[in-house]
Amino acid sequence: MATKRKLSSLPLAPEGLSYNDLYRLVQCTLTAGISVLLRGHPGVGKSSLAQEISQDMCLPLIDIRLAQRDPAELAGVHFPNREDQVLELFPPAWVRTACTAPAFVFLDEINAGVTRLHQAAAYQIVLERRVGPFAFHPGTVVMAAGNLAEDQAIVTHLSQALCNRFAHFTLRVDPDAWLAWAADNNIHPAIMAYVGRYGAEALYDNTGEPAFASPRSWAMASRVFSTADEADGKRVVASCVGMTAAEKFETYLRIYQRVNAKRIILNGQPIDFSRGKHAEPSFIYAAVFSVAAWLVHEGEVPDDALPNIVQFMGAKGLDPEYVFLFLRQLKANTALLDRLKVLPAFQKLAGQLVQLHVGLY
Repeated sequence: MATKRKLSSLPLAPEGLSYNDLYRLVQCTLTAGISVLLRGHPGVGKSSLAQEISQDMCLPLIDIRLAQRDPAELAGVHFPNREDQVLELFPPAWVRTACTAPAFVFLDEINAGVTRLHQAAAYQIVLERRVGPFAFHPGTVVMAAGNLAEDQAIVTHLSQALCNRFAHFTLRVDPDAWLAWAADNNIHPAIMAYVGRYGAEALYDNTGEPAFASPRSWAMASRVFSTADEADGKRVVASCVGMTAAEKFETYLRIYQRVNAKRIILNGQPIDFSRGKHAEPSFIYAAVFSVAAWLVHEGEVPDDALPNIVQFMGAKGLDPEYVFLFLRQLKANTALLDRLKVLPAFQKLAGQLVQLHVGLY
């Protein structure tokens, strides 16, 4: 008798699945030999997902952006073999890579205004795992990605025959995954606090402006905002995420700048997050990211100030979800975390968090 297998409890939500859920599902599907088509808003991390999975699978990434390629760069060109009186196919270099050893073929922007010739080449790549007579290595996998039609992007309808050869997934806007990535990629803490506070509506907002908010454009904004003069901050942020998002961020920035992280850590200034303006989620997110950024980037913290960090984490009104968010940012300073772990007060706080059945690390 066949063993019954329990179906996944992941919701089949129309807005798609999270980055972490899709990481597991896409890798599983590719490992089973099934090609994947991943759709999602521009800049939400489709290409990053492909890059990470290819690294995890130890496969070289062959990144092919269809909208930027001539069909001949996909299917090769034919040349006459005068000796045999036949036409022979001269393949692109990437084809030889995919044929001689396992590789990760990534067809990005597969529906971005590509021609029927592009689709015909993609059809053979996906369906037959070959280009002309050149068959891919059995260990080569194929993944494609495309934007959603509602994003005002140039989208070409894919044939049903081609679509039917893919396993289809949709990547939703995922603030938690982006914040985890941002913590490891030096994103400005004020931008992280803003996204943490307002979530998906802040992280992605396609207003129709030439520049609009997306995970990718917020990363761009962080780079220029970190180097720009204060007077130019709004302008440079708007150049990346649009004026609508820049104005909202500027309003939040005033709240963020109310936090004096140096005084909280070095002077032990207590904060009561349970009442008044300090109880507003906007201020709590600002405090969490501001203090964490100061601890990560401002150099050595004296031993006598370490208890002040524990005092901040145990502040009245600072719920466990904020403490975990704070600790996630501190992972960038492992030496400081190691020093905190020997403090009895920190050990007590960690024990209380563990009892809430949430992983500390």
